[in-house]
Amino acid sequence: MYFIGTSIIRNSEIVPLSEQRETGADNEVYELFRVERKKPLFLADHLARFTNSLLTAQRELPLEMSKLKELIEWLILCNVISDSDIRMCLSPDGLFQAGFVHSVYPTKQMYAEGVKCSVLNAIREQPTAKIFHAEMRSEAAEQQHNDNVYESVLVDTEGFVTEGSRSNIFFVSGERLVTAPDERVLSGIMRKKIVEICRAEKIEIEYKNIPLSSINQYDAAFISSTPSRILPIRAIADCTYRADNPLVVRLMSAMQKEVDRQING
Repeated sequence: MYFIGTSIIRNSEIVPLSEQRETGADNEVYELFRVERKKPLFLADHLARFTNSLLTAQRELPLEMSKLKELIEWLILCNVISDSDIRMCLSPDGLFQAGFVHSVYPTKQMYAEGVKCSVLNAIREQPTAKIFHAEMRSEAAEQQHNDNVYESVLVDTEGFVTEGSRSNIFFVSGERLVTAPDERVLSGIMRKKIVEICRAEKIEIEYKNIPLSSINQYDAAFISSTPSRILPIRAIADCTYRADNPLVVRLMSAMQKEVDRQING
């Protein structure tokens, strides 16, 4: 069993949870978004990225995207869960399912002290599409367990830091952010929102290839994802950072305000 609650979406209808089929297949196109107080956060952005992933992977949904939005709203109403994640997935054989999943979010201590990361030599195939690659995710999960770290930072064959196994990564240099070029990473929704916040706050972002050998030159670092939003990094391997960097704290505050606007709006 994978989904939780009482109901899921299967293809173009709401069905009982008991009718779910196992998900997490290799090459599955998927999307994950948070629900807080029965409000889906940044849903339009997630649906747009899901559409882009489907186009990139040359897959088709068995329903219209406008119908999917309506079904998601009904799914939230049909389940008693108010705060968790919803996962949408299209299996390689064309079955579409969506439902609430168990969610584990960072603790207050993690946000205050930062998290530890390991380095993993791996690349995401078709990085601009959100496709589940079982081998890479399994390798990352095993490393995280063995090293007792929160995330694995991916380094490509050229020695450049690209992203996390389930997140994007930013470095801080003075009053500006540095991150990998868009075409080399998954376009995370939180990454997109960080860019929007930086534009509004007049914070410079530099997009460039970041050699692993240079990460000790930065003042701070953080990962961004739907579950973690903006989460400070305490260490990548033996390179350490301060979690209370003023620019990171400023961005975390601005992101929380954006989330509050989504919920209250």
